[in-house]
Amino acid sequence: MIESAHWVIALAVAISIGVAGTLYFRIVVMRRDETAAGLAALAAMSWREFIHLVLEALARRGHARVFNREDPSGDNDYTLERDGKHYLLSCKHGSAFVLGGAHVTELANEIRLANAAGGILATQGRISASARPAAKVQKIELLDGPTLWPELRDSIDPELRAVIVADAATKARQRTLLSWLLALVAGIAVFLLLPAAPEPPAASAPIADRAVQPAGAADGGAPVAAEPAFDTGAPVAAEPTFDPAAPPDPPSLELQRQAVADAVSTLPMVDRAIWSTQSTLQVYLLDTRSDAFTEICPLLLRHDALASSRVQLTPPPGSSAQTRFRQCRSY
Repeated sequence: MIESAHWVIALAVAISIGVAGTLYFRIVVMRRDETAAGLAALAAMSWREFIHLVLEALARRGHARVFNREDPSGDNDYTLERDGKHYLLSCKHGSAFVLGGAHVTELANEIRLANAAGGILATQGRISASARPAAKVQKIELLDGPTLWPELRDSIDPELRAVIVADAATKARQRTLLSWLLALVAGIAVFLLLPAAPEPPAASAPIADRAVQPAGAADGGAPVAAEPAFDTGAPVAAEPTFDPAAPPDPPSLELQRQAVADAVSTLPMVDRAIWSTQSTLQVYLLDTRSDAFTEICPLLLRHDALASSRVQLTPPPGSSAQTRFRQCRSY
């Protein structure tokens, strides 16, 4: 019963680790790998391919490009219109780009000169922490790599997107398999480390009958004289005597053998134990790293009639250990 509970605990640990690893690698890590691969693909594009994808993504938001802007500042600067208001778009091409406060200030000055309502600053790289407070004040939206890739994901070439997704999925499957292997090892370790089943209680030794004291002797009073025995003329049968050194009868001896075999079978390093002969206990081991005799002999020595029995230790299949024999008590 206790061994079944140990299996349940070990199985619960293994499933918990496996499920947690699956969710982490399938949801968190797979999305991160796909984003990294997608940004690398965007960085490998030409400037015009990249800005075309950005304008297409912003058009889905409702931003329309204005082509008649006076005095445009170059290819990096575009004017967009949404709900009758103008917005400036500035893109920095390259995954190694880091946008700082100076880039926000530069776009904010252009927004004021163009009398625009706000702006959008986009890059495949990163945005420093110092740029975010200034952008919020200047009404500039910041799009870095992790936020830009979801906007452009559906706009890139379908074949390229399929390769990126398949590569991320392959890595996720490999890592998920490793997490389940780790879960299996952890479950086995938990099963082996859980405490073994308690040993059965030792058989109580026979207690000799105590002589019954006459009334009054226990409380210190005068001893009461024994009543005289009356001779009835009939012969008195002698009371049966008990010899503790006498061997137990065959049924009792068989019960003792069965109790020893059951107790030895509960040891953690033992698979099972059987009496191959009346004087030989054969023990099939699961593990040969510990000395099984130190655990088996105390169970045999509880029974004087079995204390001198021979113990045969049989190693598990495939083990290089030798079969060993020993007597826990020799006469």
